[in-house]
Amino acid sequence: MADDEKRGLIVTSHSALKAYLELALEDAGLRPDTVETLHDGLAYLKEHTPRLIVLDELSEDGLDAAGFVWRIKRVKRLKNVPTIQIVHQASERERMTMEISGADHIVELPIKNSRFRKLLENLLSISR
Repeated sequence: MADDEKRGLIVTSHSALKAYLELALEDAGLRPDTVETLHDGLAYLKEHTPRLIVLDELSEDGLDAAGFVWRIKRVKRLKNVPTIQIVHQASERERMTMEISGADHIVELPIKNSRFRKLLENLLSISR
């Protein structure tokens, strides 16, 4: 766990989104660790405490992103790790569910590069 402060967790099975997020996290000074499912993300978090978690709303393992965030925000070690949830299009009800679950930020696709990089910069400067 010594280098966990330099890690960022990406949870998505979409290759194009994963490639973009890996580059963005690397540019922000983090080592991106990627997993494809929310279940794998939970397994990863049993052993690591990343500086940041970015997750896609869709997962192929039956878990939903709001439930994933809700779970990790109830773990003392993980509750202050910032989360960014990537959504394809969110209704007001879905946004409310994500906010109640504890998602720190919700970013809709397509991602606006300069805004997303600024968000990363701000989150990483705050969480130091």
